[in-house]
Amino acid sequence: MGRIPFEAVGVGTPLFGVQWRKTSAERRAAHEVMDFLEERKLLFLDPHVDDVERCVRSALEIRAFIAEQLEQHDVGRELSVTLKSMRAACRRFVEVAGPRGEGFGSPTSVVGARRLGLALGDLRSQMGFYVAAMATQYLIEIDDDLSVILPPRPHDQDEDA
Repeated sequence: MGRIPFEAVGVGTPLFGVQWRKTSAERRAAHEVMDFLEERKLLFLDPHVDDVERCVRSALEIRAFIAEQLEQHDVGRELSVTLKSMRAACRRFVEVAGPRGEGFGSPTSVVGARRLGLALGDLRSQMGFYVAAMATQYLIEIDDDLSVILPPRPHDQDEDA
């Protein structure tokens, strides 16, 4: 059996709970991924119609970087699931797009632009969910540009009264 990637720091009551401290390798990997994502304009800028291939390349770069992080760091189960989910979201975007973005058709056409927009929206909403989870779990500040993909925060009026 492998090493547990975090340390127990306390046991709670009344039912039973354990508090966990993330390892330095796990925190380092989470920070490296977040730093990398902050530079991926695919996640927060609207592409020009000629940038479809660049969008696909960027999604492939994200996948490759995440794969490297999974290989280089002992990230533990929780972060591993998050990173693999991020990688899968990028893979789905690339599968829809095709290797050069031909899956969107002509990006200058209304249909092509709509397909690209829908695929980008899907990728960004999934990545935003995982970025928010990582930021919360590892106490990472999120760059203003990247923060546009975060899910909305609940307001008091959103809760059931």
